[in-house]
Amino acid sequence: MTKRWRQGMLGIATLVAIAPFLAPEVLAFPYKQEFGADHVWSTAPIPTARMSAILTDANTRVAKSPLASGSEGRRIFLTDGGWRWRVLALQSHFAFGLTRALREDVILNRTDVQSDKVNNGLGDGRTRTITGVIAHEKCHGMERRHFGNFVDMTKPVWLREGYCDYVARESTLNADEVAAMKKSDPNNPALPYYEGRTRVTAILEANGGDVDELFAQTR
Repeated sequence: MTKRWRQGMLGIATLVAIAPFLAPEVLAFPYKQEFGADHVWSTAPIPTARMSAILTDANTRVAKSPLASGSEGRRIFLTDGGWRWRVLALQSHFAFGLTRALREDVILNRTDVQSDKVNNGLGDGRTRTITGVIAHEKCHGMERRHFGNFVDMTKPVWLREGYCDYVARESTLNADEVAAMKKSDPNNPALPYYEGRTRVTAILEANGGDVDELFAQTR
């Protein structure tokens, strides 16, 4: 076995390993459809009218953000929470959705387009809307474009996630659930999302909706 051959095999293995993160479609999503600037891949047939309405609503929410550039088209992958999701989610198996920063692909966990629901697989009965999760994930891409990729490392979770929930106009928890969770599970990772949206809303109401000031003054 020559050194060149070993290097070649290592290169091929590396390419195979990273390919799903650069192009999730290599995982053989059986259905694909285009909705304007959004391209949707799915593990189940895509109800055209319902998906179109969901994307119209999500994009309307996104467009209201000062960070929007006018076209926030994304490659969106709807999974059934099975092996494709487990490969793409890495350690985030119980997220509702996520975005890959390199291409800003949006990937959602267990989806049901007709009911506009995403389930995180935790078995706790909590769901979010596909509409809200897409808007939330698109907002992460807008944050990175506007403030730079280092925003994910330099700004606190409550701010980044809270602003995305503010744009999405949706939270996983309600006020009563938050109050109970603070007593029973104060370190639950869902809390910064709700508290972040609450703090972001208050700050933006006080500063006239200035998102640049919100991020500049928050460490």
